[in-house]
Amino acid sequence: MSLFKVLVDENKRDFFIVLSFFSIFIFLIIGCLFFPGVFYDNFIWRYYWGPVVADASDGVAVHKGVFAYEGYTLVSEVTYGLILMFSLYLIYRFLKKLGVKVDSWFALSLMPYIVYGSVTRVLEDSHYFDEPFVYWFISPLIYLQIAFFAVLFLFLGWWFKKRSHRGLYDKRVLSLSCLTVFMVGLIQTFLLTNGSVQKIVFSDSLIYYSLSCSAAAPLIYLFLKNKKFTVNTMIFSGGLLLLLPAVYIVFRWLTGSRWSASSGIRYDVFLIVIGVVFMVTLLVYVTAYWYRKNDKIVVYKKPLNLMMLFGHMLDGVTSYVSIKDPFEMGLSYGEKHPASNFLLNTWGPLFPVVKFFLIVLVIYVFDNLYKEELKSYPVLKNLLKIGILILGFSPGARDLLRVTMGV
Repeated sequence: MSLFKVLVDENKRDFFIVLSFFSIFIFLIIGCLFFPGVFYDNFIWRYYWGPVVADASDGVAVHKGVFAYEGYTLVSEVTYGLILMFSLYLIYRFLKKLGVKVDSWFALSLMPYIVYGSVTRVLEDSHYFDEPFVYWFISPLIYLQIAFFAVLFLFLGWWFKKRSHRGLYDKRVLSLSCLTVFMVGLIQTFLLTNGSVQKIVFSDSLIYYSLSCSAAAPLIYLFLKNKKFTVNTMIFSGGLLLLLPAVYIVFRWLTGSRWSASSGIRYDVFLIVIGVVFMVTLLVYVTAYWYRKNDKIVVYKKPLNLMMLFGHMLDGVTSYVSIKDPFEMGLSYGEKHPASNFLLNTWGPLFPVVKFFLIVLVIYVFDNLYKEELKSYPVLKNLLKIGILILGFSPGARDLLRVTMGV
C-alpha cells in the first residue's frame, strides 16, 4: 500500500504518526547509548534538558563543557511546535472516537488544569519546589504533567459513564470515581510536600490532602441532584484535585508565610487588571447581544468565543502592566517574543489592543468566513478555539499572579 493511501485512511494515519514518533524516540535512545557526546551532550542537553535545568538554576547550566540557558531555542521551539501539532491531531482523533462533545462546557471543565499550570509555574518562580521535583513544574514538563492528568480523567470519565450505561449501579460508579480522586490526591500531596523547600508539617499535608479530596464534591453533588454522571464533571473534579492545594499554597504566601523575597503584594493591580479585562469582555457581549439579529455579530456572545477573548485580553493587559510598569512597582520583566516586544516598545497599550482585534478576527474567521466549511468539523473547530484560549489565558494568569505576589 502506498504512503498516500496510508495517510488518507484515518486509522492507518494514526498508526503511522504514532509509529513515526516511536521510531524517532528509539533512534535517540540508541544514539545516546552509543554516541552520548553527539546525541545527549550536544543535542538533548543543549536544546531540551539543559534549558530546564537552567530554569531551575536561575538562568544557566553546564554539562561536560556544554552550556545551556533558560528559555526556548530555535531548535526546541520548532520541535515543540511539531509535537504540539501532532498532539492536537491525536487528541482530536481521541475525542472523536470517544464521542466526547467539545463545547464551552468542555472548555470550562479544563479551566482548573489551565489555572493549575499558571499557579504552579509561579510557585516555581518563587522557589517553592526543591530538586529534583522542581523539574516537574518547569515547561515543557509541566505541560506533559497537565496533559497526562487531563487525558487520564477524560478517559476515566468516559469509562465510568460507559459502565453506568451498561447497567452498573450509579452508586458504584460514584464510589469508583471518588476513590480515583482520593488515590490521585495522595500523589498530588506527595509532590507538593516532598518537593517543597519548606519544612512541611503534618497539618499542612493533611490540609493539602483534604483539599484534593474535596474535588470529589462536584461528582457527589451532581449525583445527589440529578442521579447522573458526566464526563465533564469527572474532568473538572480531576482539575480541582490538582488546583486547590496549589491555590492554598499561594494563599499562605499572600497571608505572610513566604519562603523567598517579594517586592510586595499588589491586590490593587490584580483588581485593576481583572476589572479592565472583565469590562472589555462584557462590552463585547453587550454589543453582540444588542445586535443579536445580525448573524455575523451575534457569534461574539458565544461562551467559548468570550472565553478566548477574556484569556487573550488577560495576557495583553498583564503583559503591558508587568513589562511597562505603569504603576511603578519596580518590576524588571521582559518580553521574549520579538513581535510582542516591538508592539510594547512602540506604545505599551498597543499590545492588548492588537490582541483584541486579532481575537475578533479569529472568531470572525471561524464562525463567519469559514462557517460552512467547518460545520462538519465541530470537534476540531472547538478544539482549536480551546487551544487559542490556553495560549492566552495561561501566560496571562501566570504573569498576573507573579505581579500580585511580587515574585
